[in-house]
Amino acid sequence: MVLTKPSFNFSKGNINMSKFYDLCLRKTSGEIKQLSDELGWSVTNCEFNTVFIEASDWGDLKKKIGQNREDAEVLVFKGGDAKLNRKAAEDSRIDILLHPERGRKDSGIDHVISEAAVKNNVAIGFDLQQLMKDSKEQTHVLTAWRRNLKLCEKYNVPYIVTSGAGDKLELRAPRELAAIIKSLGFKGNRAVSKYPRKIIERSRRTNEDGFIRPGEKVKENE
Repeated sequence: MVLTKPSFNFSKGNINMSKFYDLCLRKTSGEIKQLSDELGWSVTNCEFNTVFIEASDWGDLKKKIGQNREDAEVLVFKGGDAKLNRKAAEDSRIDILLHPERGRKDSGIDHVISEAAVKNNVAIGFDLQQLMKDSKEQTHVLTAWRRNLKLCEKYNVPYIVTSGAGDKLELRAPRELAAIIKSLGFKGNRAVSKYPRKIIERSRRTNEDGFIRPGEKVKENE
């Protein structure tokens, strides 16, 4: 049976951080922004440019990073392939490696990818839409999430959680997403507040200060 929503008990709990960020909505609109505000999100990518990229191999990924980095305020690689998960973690031009476990039997990251991610400030993204499966697949995804969160905590890798909403019915409140991370034994407020805020701050500093990320070309003065 395919579930229309995850079968979790979302309790309100206490979230100490005052601002909440969902960086990876798959669809944005005025209506979605309004509902996101009502649900308690301070900022979503209704208000800035998140660009999602996919790739078939490293050459394709490198090309798409080059094509999209300048215009993207947040650049997200949709992971799943083991080699490309690693390549994304090794490239500081990527902001988020989203759902590295997608379509895999393992969790999609290991200690090598974790060390690369923290070195390059690449966050690991946990996508609620990966839980919108049958119960057997949900169990596998949650097992992968727990392993990846453990690696993130061990190596100090930033991580975020997103509703991944493609329409207004898929939106969730910050406390609900934080509760999933908390139910796995980790600090959910980091995933909806602390770490996504740092990604936004980094992006804004880059734009304001003219900082060149490693791998980007310096433009000649015209």
